[in-house]
Amino acid sequence: MIRHATIDDTPRLLPLLSELGYPTTLEHLNRRFLKFVKNPGFGVAVYETNEEITGLVAWTKTDHLISDATRFSIVGLVVSTSHRGTGIGKKLMKFVEDIARQHSPAIIDLTSGLRRAQDGTHEFYKCIGYQNEGPMAKLYLRKEL
Repeated sequence: MIRHATIDDTPRLLPLLSELGYPTTLEHLNRRFLKFVKNPGFGVAVYETNEEITGLVAWTKTDHLISDATRFSIVGLVVSTSHRGTGIGKKLMKFVEDIARQHSPAIIDLTSGLRRAQDGTHEFYKCIGYQNEGPMAKLYLRKEL
């Protein structure tokens, strides 16, 4: 079952965030979660099986200045190692895609670190239709302040 996450879910999100490479404390996650979900169009959804949270997806929504499309950015997607390959990731991405379709035209973008290529993450995204090729290919640049 996929549903929107609540603050009560954060203790069960900690292991998933660690698997994604972003370990944190419950105190920090609670603070960030509450700040994040209060933004209009931002969301976190979880995949739950038998009261176990086995996946999560988080997204942001912004309007474009240079086009009519609404941009949804996937800012976190993870499925527990023991449940990968079962379709949970596809279902979580479809959940966000269904939300984005309500704001058509819409664009969904995401970044995936080079370190994620080894575990098949990049191929997963390509298999469900995400690409970084042709005239719309992107270069991701970052500056930490």
